[in-house]
Amino acid sequence: MQSEHNSQPVSVAIIGRSHASEFRGLVRQIQNSPNLQITGQFETIEEALIAGLAERLLADIVVVLQAFSDEYSAADAGQLIGRMLFRRVLCCYGPWCLSDSRTHEIWPVVARVSVASAWSVIAQEVRNVRAGLPAMLPMAASEEVFAQRANVESDEYPISSDAIVIASDDRTLRETIAEMLRHSANRAFDCGISAFQIQRTLKKLNTADAVHSRISVLIDIDGQEHWESELAQLIRSAFPASHLFRLTSFPEAVPEDFKYERVIDKLEISAQLLARQA
Repeated sequence: MQSEHNSQPVSVAIIGRSHASEFRGLVRQIQNSPNLQITGQFETIEEALIAGLAERLLADIVVVLQAFSDEYSAADAGQLIGRMLFRRVLCCYGPWCLSDSRTHEIWPVVARVSVASAWSVIAQEVRNVRAGLPAMLPMAASEEVFAQRANVESDEYPISSDAIVIASDDRTLRETIAEMLRHSANRAFDCGISAFQIQRTLKKLNTADAVHSRISVLIDIDGQEHWESELAQLIRSAFPASHLFRLTSFPEAVPEDFKYERVIDKLEISAQLLARQA
């Protein structure tokens, strides 16, 4: 997050176990940022509400740290979101809460962000606050959240690849990602996930120096994992030095023994991929 000396710090309140190991780094970033001013820290949502958060104690952004699935009740989360209806609430969840979006209905999708992506999302929300952009409402669909979090500033991400290939049968997804990545690569291509389509796309690249070319391939094969090994071998044979990333809606379900550079949540591409290239 770049410092903006002519702007007032954005007010933020923190709720949860700020001293827990999985959140310590994020909390330190918030504390040390010249763009943020902490107006309150609370152990629980109830404590924050009693203190008058969003009434007597104002905050542009509330960061809720969630270490385990049932740490907060739906009633408390609903009351907090209701008070912060036209501001921002981000539930930054740890690794034990990855599947909560399917097994728990406590936080709306617009509020959920993994702790690994949280700092990038907070930085984006700071820019939105300063630009006077309204907060997304709790009923926003996952597609809207994806589009909003993909709206990154192009000058933050220098060119880091000679070419990027996005392979997915979801045409809207792959075209959106290609547009997002246009500033971080010299060329961006998108295609379906069949071996023929990927092979045809790879042939468009300059293979004269394939061994050393910086090629990144993002592959989305949710529901068709039986093609996984074949497609990975096809990509590696064409570009041995390529970086292979797995796009998925279920990051916790991807086996750790598969040789991906990184497994990336589709809803958090800008935070998990782009921000790490900067």
